Amino acid sequence: MFALQADTTRSLDDLRAAFARECNHRAAADATTRRRASDLARRLADQLEHRRKVQAKWQTGLSWQVNALIRCLYLPAEGSLPFNLAARRFKLRSQHEEDGYLLALLREVGAGSRRFVEIGCGRSGGNAAVLAFELGWGGLMVDANQASVELLGRRLANNSAIHCVVAEVTPETVNALLTEHGCVGEVDLLSIDIDGHDYWVFKALEACRPRVLILEYNAGFGPTRSVTIPRDAVLVGAPKGYSGASLAALTALAAHKGYRLVACEYSGVNAFYLRNDVAPAIPAQPVERAYRPQMSRLEVDVERATPDTVLRRISEKNLPLQDV
Repeated sequence: MFALQADTTRSLDDLRAAFARECNHRAAADATTRRRASDLARRLADQLEHRRKVQAKWQTGLSWQVNALIRCLYLPAEGSLPFNLAARRFKLRSQHEEDGYLLALLREVGAGSRRFVEIGCGRSGGNAAVLAFELGWGGLMVDANQASVELLGRRLANNSAIHCVVAEVTPETVNALLTEHGCVGEVDLLSIDIDGHDYWVFKALEACRPRVLILEYNAGFGPTRSVTIPRDAVLVGAPKGYSGASLAALTALAAHKGYRLVACEYSGVNAFYLRNDVAPAIPAQPVERAYRPQMSRLEVDVERATPDTVLRRISEKNLPLQDV
């Protein structure tokens, strides 16, 4: 009898243990299922957000193209400078509508050597892309990203007048780099867009004298402050908006080098300058009048972070800005 009770007790203990193991197994399986479902939902949400942004960029770009056609068809070709430069803006290969501004300026300035220097070309060719792809101009495409430069080189393989170079351009290397590739003296266009120490690279540059100059400015620094990130600023881990220099800072430096500000592209990213001895009919513009806030690439006529927001982020991180 006692043996039977012991066997019964062991059987119950075994059943309880088996039941507990089964419960634990199912709980673990449920947790795994929930985790997998959560991961899947997160991936789907990320994919949907990515598709939404891509679609929004295409819609914004399409809006730009339609508006460009309307301006071309209905606005008079003549008009007071520099306002008719904006009337001729359009996007073909540029990031925003820089193509129209650039070609309008070159019509006024006239083509010289048909050479350009693009510092920060990316995989698209930057602001000089329309000259390289559509007009067959020659020049130098430079970027620190090897994959981007190799892709651009393959796309421009039919234009032997273009050198695509992988290099991190710094104030110490910029003149030697341009000299090495024959981009010295007068060129028709110089564009600098390296999302970092642009001011210091431009300040150091002496190898060439462009007739048309395009500089990316940081609209987040506002229209009046003449500031840049310091020459030794560390950009890794910095908040968005901590890069480059203000329009006022770049314009003052450009004036010192013999250039005048004539326009800023409508999206608030790039500024256009002319050397003082070319196209005298195009007047200089005060910084406060030419300045454009940076606009969203996802929505039409919607401003991105305001200068107050950008400067607050920088201040919260105790990051330095240098008055120049």
